[in-house]
Amino acid sequence: MPLPLDEDFGNGVGLNLSKTKSYLQGSFLLTSSKSFFRGEIDTSSSSSSSSAELDNARARTSELEETVRNLSSKLESSMDVVRELEKLPSPPPMLVRTLAGQLNQQRIAIKSALQQVEKQGAAGAVREVAAASDIPNLNKQLIDSHLANQGPNVSIFYKEEGGFVATSGSGCIMSGPEGDYLDCANNVAGVGHSHPKVVEAGVKELQNIQTNGRFLHPIRERYVKKLLATLPPSLDVIYLVNSGSEANDLALRMAKQYASLKKCRNPEDIICLDAAYHGHTQSIVDISPYKWRQCTDGKEYHKSHVHICSVPDTYRGPYRGEGVATGRAYAQEISDIVGITGGVGAFIHESIMGCGGQIVMPEGYLPMAYEKVRSAGGLCIADEVQTGFGRAGTNFWAFQEYGVEPDIVTMGKPMGNGYPLAGVAVRREVAEAFSSSGIEYFNTYGGNSVACAIGEAVLDAIEEDGLQENSRVVGEYLKKRMKELKSKSVMVGDVRGFGLFLGIEFIQKPAFGSSEPIPHPDLAKFTVDHLKHNRIITSRDGPDGNVLKIKPPLSFSKENADNLISCIERALVD
Repeated sequence: MPLPLDEDFGNGVGLNLSKTKSYLQGSFLLTSSKSFFRGEIDTSSSSSSSSAELDNARARTSELEETVRNLSSKLESSMDVVRELEKLPSPPPMLVRTLAGQLNQQRIAIKSALQQVEKQGAAGAVREVAAASDIPNLNKQLIDSHLANQGPNVSIFYKEEGGFVATSGSGCIMSGPEGDYLDCANNVAGVGHSHPKVVEAGVKELQNIQTNGRFLHPIRERYVKKLLATLPPSLDVIYLVNSGSEANDLALRMAKQYASLKKCRNPEDIICLDAAYHGHTQSIVDISPYKWRQCTDGKEYHKSHVHICSVPDTYRGPYRGEGVATGRAYAQEISDIVGITGGVGAFIHESIMGCGGQIVMPEGYLPMAYEKVRSAGGLCIADEVQTGFGRAGTNFWAFQEYGVEPDIVTMGKPMGNGYPLAGVAVRREVAEAFSSSGIEYFNTYGGNSVACAIGEAVLDAIEEDGLQENSRVVGEYLKKRMKELKSKSVMVGDVRGFGLFLGIEFIQKPAFGSSEPIPHPDLAKFTVDHLKHNRIITSRDGPDGNVLKIKPPLSFSKENADNLISCIERALVD
């Protein structure tokens, strides 16, 4: 029974299925756009089918399974799949109806699904095809469910475009019903999606035990030693927690206790940067202007113990240009606050400001800031939640790019490659001050053996796969390509960052006789949408929403970089 497909349906798919010896293991799954079923049809999703059609489909299931299993040695392209199905004298009506009605409109989704054959079998491939046949409806159902059952202000990527369903991934690729996408936005999966070493470590320890962190376990002690070895010797104590927000919250507690013991005049006061984001607990939202400036009725929400300094933006900030003079001009703001207050408990900063627009700290800024804060009894906290674990390229930690050693370093996101794991590294003197309060510290899940096994696998993968060096090499190459874009387009105002934590700031075409850069958030949004249309996932941020953020898994290649740049270039032309 021929299926009504376009003649060029299989062209360009280019699959080599002959290499797979037994990809068709397991049960074949017949599908509809609403449900999957194993060996039988869910009548609730096929009201238009007659009873005879259902009985016939059930009867043919076993024969179809056997036929499909035998395709392994014959398939060389996606059209072979269709041709083999056509050879059946009476294919199950539901399968015919589903494929014939949808395949012509879903070539891209089908290509992606068939590429999964080698990994998960023809059953999975056809399941992906059928799911893809109703992508818009699936996305709408998920968004409707999300809005009905979760908080109304819980964010969703690409919400205006219907959302993006991600169900699997490998390396730098994210996959779902719509197919495969190059991930240029996910600094959580630092060593790559579904890294085999990380997956194996997690599964293995889950099969052993997962319990309260107050029980001793050799994996944790081994992991902590490896983690400390990546840090300066002065940071010799680790506290393990579950998230970056939790890590920063704990860091503030430590700083307050330490500053109190040092008789700092204002131990609870904090200096932070405008447009900073450090997390979502109440104490951390207070020091995250990026968050509270979004409030519809609270743009002036500003706690009295929080002192805000300018974003040290050398491109559009109050002080501009490269060099130490610019860095010192920004650091003078911190010096002035310390002078006026008599001292603060801590100065906290991201090593590169992510939500602030991929802002690199100017030369000389952090050394001077650290000196002033410490001179009045305060501590310096480097938030490495986004930038740590080799992403900087030349160094394991981004703060090392500036020649400073913080008193406290917070970390998270890529630490567990997506598994909840975060930490706080501190000087022993700070840890002892924290302990002197007499309050015992424990964390139910922080440092559990599964998290530590995964964390250790992440460290091993970074080293064994050469990911820090890859971040340096590919990051330098990508930044060079980005600067080439800047030389071609007046709407690319600035290119910044290092390693694989980069940003492109879009500006409007300068008015005649004006050199003042005006942010262009519409172009940034258009570029993000254009890239998604071309199967590349990115995001935009910054106070004006005009900065394209590029922070892919560290396995990102030069070929990936070329693909990204080509698509951005087309967006600028369009």
